[in-house]
Amino acid sequence: MSSRFGRAAPRVVAACLLGFAVAAAAWAAGPGRILGTWRGTSTCVKSPEFPACHDEVVVYEVREAAPGGRAVTLDAYKIVDGERQPMGELEFTYDARLEAWTSELRTPRVHALWSFVVDGDAIAGTLVDLPSKHLIRNVAVRRDAPAPGK
Repeated sequence: MSSRFGRAAPRVVAACLLGFAVAAAAWAAGPGRILGTWRGTSTCVKSPEFPACHDEVVVYEVREAAPGGRAVTLDAYKIVDGERQPMGELEFTYDARLEAWTSELRTPRVHALWSFVVDGDAIAGTLVDLPSKHLIRNVAVRRDAPAPGK
């Protein structure tokens, strides 16, 4: 093959195709699959490193962060005495390599990574401490309601 890339041409083409495949997977996994209301549990992995962690019944409301964008916003609530209590809002993006929606959490006390894998009407998730890579939480939620208009 005569080109300025010489013998590297097949590798360049393969890298381009791989990049295209990753982008296509991210596009196919777009926000539509995760949008809606989800209900279930967020369970602590008992560890002396995270003594303040408590098991929770949770509700997550997931919406597009911006119309036509590739990110979603998750509003998290815990259920206490039958009432929703807000826990906060996080932005998630799809990581095609992990095949998961991820969000990095940084507070003065915690640096961790949320990862959610959508499987139909179920999400399996984890919260992992980034400095140590120790598992903090496991999440198991089911779709309670689809996103409006879906």
